[in-house]
Amino acid sequence: MITVGNAIVNSDTILNYIPQRPPIVLISRIYKADETSVITGFDITDEHMLTQNKHLTESGIVENMAQTAASRAGFEAVKHNAQPAVGFIGNIKDLVIHFLPGSGNELLTEVYTKTQVMNVSIIEAKSYCNNELVASCEMKIFLQEQA
Repeated sequence: MITVGNAIVNSDTILNYIPQRPPIVLISRIYKADETSVITGFDITDEHMLTQNKHLTESGIVENMAQTAASRAGFEAVKHNAQPAVGFIGNIKDLVIHFLPGSGNELLTEVYTKTQVMNVSIIEAKSYCNNELVASCEMKIFLQEQA
């Protein structure tokens, strides 16, 4: 279960913190971001390309976790007047999806950075909907070096 307060970044400025662009954006807001963790919210809609039969797909859940990780790096980049780096999922480990959350709900995702060496991070991600665990996994993410 994740407890959140007011968002620190809303949908009107979220694109400043992630490299993704519509129609693939899977974060609506950031609730918390620090050096090792981040919590985001995503408003699930029927219109999103990764929603089928009124539910967010497995691919949407995984991409939301990856974008949540990207938002932490993007939050740090913006603090230092830099552009958010593009990241790539290198590995997904121990992925468990308990259920597909429905449209009209907010998916809350928390990502914790377990290890970071240069441009490679190993993160632990957990997503919740209505206080129920939706999915969890560990990911290895590679950030593209800035030119």
